[in-house]
Amino acid sequence: MKLKIFRVKRLITKLLLLLLVSAWSHEGLSQSIVNLDSLKSVLNQAEGGNRIQVLNLLASNLRESEQELALNYALEAEMLAKAAADLSGESLAKENIGWIYYRRGRWQRAFDYSKEAYELAIEANNMNVAARLLNSMGALYYEQHNFDKAIEQFKKGYLLSKKQGDLYTQIRSLNNVAFNFSAKGEYDSALYYAKYSILTNQKAGSPYLTAFANRVIGDIYFSRGEYDSAAQIFEGSLKDSRIQNVKTTEASVTHRLGATYLKLGRLDDAKKILLEGIEVSKENKFLDELAKNYKYLAEVNEANGNIAKAYENQKTYLLLNDSLVNKGNRDRIALLQGMFQENLDQSELNLLRAQNENQAQRIQLNRRNNLIVGIAVLLIVGLATWLYVLNRNINKYNKDLLKQKEKIKKQNKDLEAKSLQLEKINETKNKLFSILGHDLKGPVGQVKSVVDLLMRGALSKDEFDQLLITLNKDIDTVHFTLNNTLKWSMSQMEGFKLKKSCFNLTETVNSILGLISPQVKGKSLSIFNKMENDVSVYADSDLIEVVVRNILNNAVKFSKVNESIEITSSSDGEMMKWCVQDHGVGMSKSQIKHILSKEYAITDSQKGTNEEKGSGLGLQLCKEFVRMNGGEIIIQSTEGKGTKICVTIPKFDLIQEGNPLESKEIFQS
Repeated sequence: MKLKIFRVKRLITKLLLLLLVSAWSHEGLSQSIVNLDSLKSVLNQAEGGNRIQVLNLLASNLRESEQELALNYALEAEMLAKAAADLSGESLAKENIGWIYYRRGRWQRAFDYSKEAYELAIEANNMNVAARLLNSMGALYYEQHNFDKAIEQFKKGYLLSKKQGDLYTQIRSLNNVAFNFSAKGEYDSALYYAKYSILTNQKAGSPYLTAFANRVIGDIYFSRGEYDSAAQIFEGSLKDSRIQNVKTTEASVTHRLGATYLKLGRLDDAKKILLEGIEVSKENKFLDELAKNYKYLAEVNEANGNIAKAYENQKTYLLLNDSLVNKGNRDRIALLQGMFQENLDQSELNLLRAQNENQAQRIQLNRRNNLIVGIAVLLIVGLATWLYVLNRNINKYNKDLLKQKEKIKKQNKDLEAKSLQLEKINETKNKLFSILGHDLKGPVGQVKSVVDLLMRGALSKDEFDQLLITLNKDIDTVHFTLNNTLKWSMSQMEGFKLKKSCFNLTETVNSILGLISPQVKGKSLSIFNKMENDVSVYADSDLIEVVVRNILNNAVKFSKVNESIEITSSSDGEMMKWCVQDHGVGMSKSQIKHILSKEYAITDSQKGTNEEKGSGLGLQLCKEFVRMNGGEIIIQSTEGKGTKICVTIPKFDLIQEGNPLESKEIFQS
């Protein structure tokens, strides 16, 4: 009797599992209506392959709401699938683990797991998991700001999931394409894919995916200044994310809705929703969303006149943001190195294969020669003919061996070049981190010390006013160093593009002179700006602004008290020549040669005449940014007498003159 009851229970368990897996396989993981309590009940009795399927179902449905529990389920599924040699089960478990690591910002581990999962999915011919993994790889390209490559991966995932009939992954891929077009600033394309996702989503009925698509549409309306429409879209997205209990989407929508309410003047609504976002972000450790909620809460408190609270919120935002920026830079470098190591390992594998093939050919050739010698005694009559054929074959194999040798030699050179490139990357990275650690620690520490004293009431107003000038100088130094570092970092990123346009160089110079006027007054310098009112150039205005500020800042930095600085501009054919002459300490020939060399090197910064500090990036940035815009930098200097730095910038588009029609392209699948 007990045996019969046990068999009936096992039969019911298998039937329930079959229904759940059937819904999963036909409708996709997240959009099928899965009762998690039922799944957990089945898990207690499931064994073998059934348990692997239930664990993967639980991990897939919980990875956006309860990540720690989902990770435990996925790790157990991975272990059981390996033991059972279940390639599909192991592939899906690794896909879930990789996605959870991606959500936590551990991109290198996410890349490793996603790569292994994709190889297993292809080996098991499980195209549904392969399509999901293409989305995971696209997300990693997004974190590198390589939006074009990310869009390519997401489109591949869409086409593959459409072929497999996986509606969930189709919608997810469309949402990701829309999000990356929005990140690129191509809002028409982003709006098209987001609306197409919502249209496709009507067949699936998944509130999470609709919430994500509406979030993208809300971003587009916000960027266009249509705040009423943006608020309506964000409110619907927030409602859907809460219904589905998708905490990641909820946290990301709250700060967007708070910023929109702020634009509309709805300060109470903005404060309420931002506080809710802070609570959700803290509970789930979403540091990026937490920082953004604090940022907009500071602006709301400032608008309400609560300056003390606004300052406290802004301070929290800056601490979180600095931590996220440093971590993001480290993770991006680690991810780039991991992908580079993957390519390096593949090249070494190809080299070993080529060497093994050559060895096999040599062995085969030797065996054939021995066979010919053995039978030569018995085949005297056919010896002449056979030797002729043999000689022809030997020549053919020798040519093939020479080709293989040249191929191996070329591969060795490529490997050496990549190794040198990696060493240079590491050297530049270490130098950059040294600059940030050394040059920013002192000024930021001084600011913190003064703020701490002020918060404790240990400083009077008069004492604070006396320190304010020093604090302002320290903050200017930090801001200038950070601006140079960030501009350099952006120029080194893959996918960085120049945004050239015609603009008035005189206005840019006057703007920079206004910014550095405190330093000029501090040294009692005389500035003689002999430029015309309208000096038009064709270049990336942001990069040229960095060039102008660094050159003028250096002129002030190395000028002595009561000296003068002359600024001139002149036309030189197709180029505009802009020059700055100071009468300061000057430079040696070796310094000029090092700065103007073709190699990129971060130099040790020299102190100014008033002990001003720098980062060593300034003139290197000027050299690189000017050359990127089609110009050159010229330095004339005499030690003890001063320096004259000239920059040539194109006056118009040298590739295509005139005003070509602008065009926008909307990509469709």
